[in-house]
Amino acid sequence: MCLSFLTPIASAQSLPTGSDSGKSSSPPGVLSDIIGAIDDTSRMIVRGIQPGEDRNLVTDPYFNSQESPRHALMTFVEAMALVERGFVEIGYERAMFSMPKGSTEVQADRLYQVLLRIGPTSATDAPGPARIQESGDTRFQVFPQPRQHEWIWSKASPPTGVGVALVLDETNTWRFSDATAQNIDRLLSSIENLPPKFSTGNNGGFYAQVFGPLFYQTSLLEWLCFVGVCILGIVGAYAFMFGMNWLAKRDVHHTLSTTLRGLGRAGGIVLMTIAFTISLGFLELGPVLEPLHYEIPRFLMVIAMTLLLLSVIDVVASLAKIRAKDDAYDRMLITTVERLLRVIVIVMVFFFILQVIFSVDVSAVFLGFGVLALVFSLAAQDTVKNMFGAASIFMNRPFVVGDWIIFKGKTVELCGVVDDIELQATKITDLSGNMITLPNMQFIDREVQNLSARGYIRRDFEVAIPYRAHAEEITRAMDALRDVLTDDEVVKDALIDKNGESAPHITFYEFSDSWFTLKTYHFYYFGEQGARQRDSERGWFTYLDHCSLVNRKVVEVFGERDIEFAFPTQ
Repeated sequence: MCLSFLTPIASAQSLPTGSDSGKSSSPPGVLSDIIGAIDDTSRMIVRGIQPGEDRNLVTDPYFNSQESPRHALMTFVEAMALVERGFVEIGYERAMFSMPKGSTEVQADRLYQVLLRIGPTSATDAPGPARIQESGDTRFQVFPQPRQHEWIWSKASPPTGVGVALVLDETNTWRFSDATAQNIDRLLSSIENLPPKFSTGNNGGFYAQVFGPLFYQTSLLEWLCFVGVCILGIVGAYAFMFGMNWLAKRDVHHTLSTTLRGLGRAGGIVLMTIAFTISLGFLELGPVLEPLHYEIPRFLMVIAMTLLLLSVIDVVASLAKIRAKDDAYDRMLITTVERLLRVIVIVMVFFFILQVIFSVDVSAVFLGFGVLALVFSLAAQDTVKNMFGAASIFMNRPFVVGDWIIFKGKTVELCGVVDDIELQATKITDLSGNMITLPNMQFIDREVQNLSARGYIRRDFEVAIPYRAHAEEITRAMDALRDVLTDDEVVKDALIDKNGESAPHITFYEFSDSWFTLKTYHFYYFGEQGARQRDSERGWFTYLDHCSLVNRKVVEVFGERDIEFAFPTQ
């Protein structure tokens, strides 16, 4: 909505009646003109500090082609200036290349006189090759131009339907139009009393044309107003974002908090855009920088809309995660899709800004990427492998965020909790609290044990009793172990059915060198039937507490029943 409002304001420029009809060219690119002005300034400075003679425009002209309206116009102007200086033959020879076929030198003289009176003429008055290639224009109106030539109508009365225009002919050459040459006498007679304003010097004229109005026609008060409104806009934007963040922190609902933060960022930039648009009205930008009244707000509005769209993606992802509830796999998939959408939006906006705002040929950029693809292919092998590893994790689901896993690498075994799964790497915090980043490609051909996917742990431990003459001692020890593992406190803590499939099992395992070995098997469940460790608050440390409970009771019962433990012997 804001963009559609700004567009007619930026383009609301009307030509005086009497201008040539036809397809008109877009104004020269602001960015290219600014770069050209900086280049012109640097050349002027270099000429000022380096000794040497002035440039010989007879043998080394600044412009000598018709590849664009800018080159055709400036070639004609410089050539006719040579005619004035006495270089008649070479001057007319160059100038006539910019005239329509069949034109005379007299028509060239009169056209030059017209340009002197509607000037001063600068290279920024016409688009260069880059702008013409982007726009595809085949016609450029030199006179009349809105605002630039408005003063002429207060001092003269140019005839209706007469103007100066450059057109692209069938040989792909820019020349003045046939109508320009045919009506040049009428146009010159109507403005002949105007004094010439064109200067043939090239001492920073490009710089003066671009930056002159900004620095020489803008008063100190207008600069102060510009700075003041900008500061108010920045303060207002920051206050709005701070207020939205403060409200987001007070709200416990994650979705609403995400929405408020997104609105804060987007709304802050919108406020800053409005303030900056108002502040630009205090500056005299001139005809070259005038499009900045629209281009800069449009750029900021694109950024604001991008932030708002990213916030919408976050909000939708948050709502989807709420619907997923405790399904860890769905939550992981939602997070992955959210990240992919954010990347896609940012990339699309980046290329949109390049093509629409900075007028960069995106197709050429992609062609450049194609040329460099072969160069980067070898360097990006690991990156591609990691992305395939991420895809394998998402499809096969060996683990999800929050799972405890054991990763068996080539030289090391890692146990820890999965903190995040990114497109390139998986982040794991080990038992010591260290954050470890593993490339995803390692999960393709390495063993991974998912501890959080298990529903129970079956523990086995051995008890050694000394050799005795009677087997009754073994029976007493086995009964004592069975009583411990079926104790109500132990059964409740282990969540087992002492008479079902999860009942403990005790066996006379073997004859060791110095003692009898009894082996015990018992289960520890993380939840009800079918529940997994990730779905329960029980985990590794609660299992260790259960082991301590069982071991302590074994020692207590053996002591009460006077059953001895075997001791290691040499």
